[in-house]
Amino acid sequence: MNFDWLRTLRSELSPLSRRSLRRSVPRLPHMDLALESRTLLSAIPIGQETIVSYFSGSSPDSVEMAMDADGDYVITWSNPNQDSGTSGIFARQYNAAGIPQGPEFRVNTFTTGTQIAPDIAMDDAGNFVIVWESHMLDGTGIEIFGQRYDSAGAPQGGEFHVNTWTTNSQSQPSVAMDADGDFVVTWSSLHQATTGLDVYGQRYDSNGVKQGGEFLINTTTFENQAPSRVTMDQDGDFVVVWNAFDGNDFGVFGQRFNALGTPQGTEFLVNTFTSGAQRASDLKMDAAGNFVVLWETSSLDMSLFGVFAQRYNAAGTPLGPYIQVNTWVSKDQSDSSLDMQPNGDFVVTWTSFLQDGSLNGVYAQSFFADGQFDGVEFQVHTTTTGHQHSSAVAVDDEGDFVIVWLGPQAVEGNSGDSVMMQRYRESQSDDLGVWRSSGFYLDANHSDTWNGTGLDTLNGFGIASDTPLVGDWNGDGFSDIGVWRNGIFYLDANGNGVWDGASTDRRFNFGISSDTPLVGDWNNDGFDDVGVWRSGKFYLDLNGNQQWDSGLDAFFSFGSSSDTPIIGDWNADGVDDVGVWRAGKFYLDANGNRAWNSGVDAFFSFGISTDKPIIGDWNGDGMDDPAVWRTGKFYLDLDGNRTWNSGTDAVIRFGSLNDSPLIGYWKTKAAPPPTATLPTITLISDPPLSQASNTATEESAAYLVSLIAPQKRKTLPTTE
Repeated sequence: MNFDWLRTLRSELSPLSRRSLRRSVPRLPHMDLALESRTLLSAIPIGQETIVSYFSGSSPDSVEMAMDADGDYVITWSNPNQDSGTSGIFARQYNAAGIPQGPEFRVNTFTTGTQIAPDIAMDDAGNFVIVWESHMLDGTGIEIFGQRYDSAGAPQGGEFHVNTWTTNSQSQPSVAMDADGDFVVTWSSLHQATTGLDVYGQRYDSNGVKQGGEFLINTTTFENQAPSRVTMDQDGDFVVVWNAFDGNDFGVFGQRFNALGTPQGTEFLVNTFTSGAQRASDLKMDAAGNFVVLWETSSLDMSLFGVFAQRYNAAGTPLGPYIQVNTWVSKDQSDSSLDMQPNGDFVVTWTSFLQDGSLNGVYAQSFFADGQFDGVEFQVHTTTTGHQHSSAVAVDDEGDFVIVWLGPQAVEGNSGDSVMMQRYRESQSDDLGVWRSSGFYLDANHSDTWNGTGLDTLNGFGIASDTPLVGDWNGDGFSDIGVWRNGIFYLDANGNGVWDGASTDRRFNFGISSDTPLVGDWNNDGFDDVGVWRSGKFYLDLNGNQQWDSGLDAFFSFGSSSDTPIIGDWNADGVDDVGVWRAGKFYLDANGNRAWNSGVDAFFSFGISTDKPIIGDWNGDGMDDPAVWRTGKFYLDLDGNRTWNSGTDAVIRFGSLNDSPLIGYWKTKAAPPPTATLPTITLISDPPLSQASNTATEESAAYLVSLIAPQKRKTLPTTE
């Protein structure tokens, strides 16, 4: 098949692309309706906050996590009563879609005494190591132990003793791992070199074999040097930071090392402002060796402790001045955590006192690699009762991330804290695609241009007479494909772009052949579910079980039978709402109550009556905006003001006149050959919705129009 016509397509938006507009388009007010103001979001929550672990009557005392390049992750914590009545180390694995890969498991083999303060690191393939403090395991005091695992969660050997020097106490471990699985552990050792605490390290190869002996990290030995944190780049170079006396109070110091453990330069002072106490908190390094150090200080925030960061290049040279991370400065901001993408973009989390109106809460802020704020700080936790605290964050190579924390969550009478998590997708605008003759052509590299199957994605799925579908069927934050055929949904549930049969992918009946299929996240669980439109009525599978359940699923009228149904998140609450398109006008259920409310819901013109309506998030603010498809071109309302603004909004050619437009957030991946097709279906199940077909009153077109008097709006040009 010849695809030269598609390879020659070019965006008509110049000089800015849609991607650059995510950072540069100002937020314009809506002129015709009293709609809420918008905030440029740095990340979009995927689903709701989720319980990772709880143990009745007991609260975990710390939690950490690590993530591989593809977004699979492991969470580890210590709980004072979960391990046969004593404190133990536990962990749980998740795939990139947030689905647990088995139950939580105990990490430590030895259960006598106390096991606390876990830390975790993971390589690009998902192999990981957990280290922790073990009290009295070797009979001499507090020691550092570890356990290695492969990507499937299988232990690799037994738990191992990290520190060689065993006199007195070795505590407060930290671990970092490179892309190939080599790792380094640091800890505090009492009276080993001096009369106080000093920082030591031990290097390991990917098989867990010690590389050389343990070594002293700090050069200055006056008073105590503790606790430490370590980070490592993809090649094994690493940086360690710790607290030590800076001439006035505690300061933050660091030391760089190459992959062989050789110091690079001398130890350096991170904080340039030495008044008051500085507490080292975290640091992370990107693929090129650039790194960011995070700490907390009571000297610069004007209101107790605040969170600050300093960027460095790979040579250890500071990049610009320090950054105050928290915007809200009242009371304490502390207990901060950091993770970084290979490109240098990073996310910081922390605990803030009384910001949510109820004791401690967990907040976060994303940054670009140059230190510029990416959006605004945001509240992570949904439950605000009690203390939410002790957060950690992990970011994958695509910029999607997960935040974990400790907080109260009533589960089966549990009176203690639970381990909680919230998943996020990096806030990006939706991508374009088209369907043609049973093929999905997806702009996977986000260029607004077809670049061939080496960069973009071509999936053969279905037959030419099918209706194409797009949705996140597996909760990984990326859009997958599917088709509708004669009342039956065929969904690519595993996201590999081909039909693998009903045992792997999903095939189910919902509706009848004359219905219009619908896709949306009706309950903010991070998974798209289905529905149908029939004669001016929406039938939505609210509970997501892929069948019609009278009394549980939703059935309501909105619009008239001649309208075109549309689905989108009009208010950035994570729940998809409904709307209709009628003769070049959009009618949106802005408040999400599934009824038309004059003066509250949205009504506006965009396009002409012969256009096809399209919905998507074009500017990364978490709110879906309108667009239309006309003669092989997308007309996108980039600035979100729901009117056409020549020079600001976008006209993009992608496809041809007879294609069907597609909108989604595509994952960059290798495309399979376009050969797979679905089986021909001749037997159709009885329609599941017939019992509800006469229980609602349909609104007439005249009535819907009469609810609000439209203002005259500028529409899209009828010619180019």
